[in-house]
Amino acid sequence: MFDTLGAIGVAMLPKRYWPRFDFLPIHTLAPVSGVLTALAGSALGITGFFAYLERLRGSPAASILEVAQLQVSGALPETAAVSAVPAAIWMTAPVTFAFFTPLGLFSLYLVVSGWLRVVSWWIEQPHGDPLLSGADWLIRSTRRSAREGSARRARLEAEGVDEPDRRYKGNWAGLADADFVIVASRRKPGWNKGTFVITPDGWFTLGEPFDRQTPNGLRTVYPIAAQTENAVLRKGVSYELPPLRRTPGES
Repeated sequence: MFDTLGAIGVAMLPKRYWPRFDFLPIHTLAPVSGVLTALAGSALGITGFFAYLERLRGSPAASILEVAQLQVSGALPETAAVSAVPAAIWMTAPVTFAFFTPLGLFSLYLVVSGWLRVVSWWIEQPHGDPLLSGADWLIRSTRRSAREGSARRARLEAEGVDEPDRRYKGNWAGLADADFVIVASRRKPGWNKGTFVITPDGWFTLGEPFDRQTPNGLRTVYPIAAQTENAVLRKGVSYELPPLRRTPGES
């Protein structure tokens, strides 16, 4: 019984949390959780709607029932002019309650979201409560953006002043299999391992980039090796090689 109640409750959480409770039959009871949510929304909506009608009945603008009672008792002639506004208010009461009151909106959400979860289980794509899932996504996205922004600011501070790229021979970085290394003060978008670097001086294949601390700040080092064999161009970047600089200690 406790497993059943626990699975019904956990099934409302965002789906990414479900594996943490793999000891509960969540997937089996996910549709039950959706049906119970829809029933709870219906019960809440029905009781709330009748309470709303009772409040509406006390409104002078909606006293069409009192007018009818007066006409039946003879206190008011049946030919008396009666405004159509009260009748319109009573006719639109269900829509007004469902879409323009907090309780009505909440009840409607429970019903719709509950049946949507049942349908999603039926098509083998179950998920938790949409509102909870959306809030979880928003929180994670906000945190991820904050972390990425903090990392970018820290990276820029470590890199220091932007300066032109520099080119050294591969032994500058201790790389025997690289003809040259490009030392950049900023990371280059699209410069990943295996990318072809197309220059007026020839084609090169990019090795694995890495970071290296220099006196001027943190730098990204891009090893490149001359392309000596014919290969299918999958991804390439155009680039003009900077002047070759002397490696420290080189005569």
